[in-house]
Amino acid sequence: MRHVPDLSRISEAVAESFGVREVYGEPIERDGVLVIPAARVWSSGGAGAGASEHDAEAASDVLEEPSAEVAADRSEPDVGPGRGSDGGGGGLGFGRQAEPAGAFVVEGQGVRWVPAVSVNRIVLGGQVAFVLAAALVGWAMARRRR
Repeated sequence: MRHVPDLSRISEAVAESFGVREVYGEPIERDGVLVIPAARVWSSGGAGAGASEHDAEAASDVLEEPSAEVAADRSEPDVGPGRGSDGGGGGLGFGRQAEPAGAFVVEGQGVRWVPAVSVNRIVLGGQVAFVLAAALVGWAMARRRR
């Protein structure tokens, strides 16, 4: 018998992992100021399953009375190409990514949003700008020489 995953248990675990605590962190209070950190969270998942033609035929034969041809086929050993050695299977995958987005700062004057500064994005933007500028200068110099 094949192992069938408990989909209800998997869906409960996934549902528990999505919640307000995934986006908003624990509030921090200091000197009358409340800071609530927030994050961007991406999630994705997928699943798939498959069976060989032999396995699919065997599954459909369970529901129907076998013909004489199928009965003769069953008397042969279940080995070799196109037989039980082909197998089948399935899988399930899930992934998440999170990054700081900023924080809500609650003070006596009200609430304000303070975005998180991503140094990596700033550096990457500078590198892209440099490469584009270098390509543009190279193109201009090559065109000027003509």
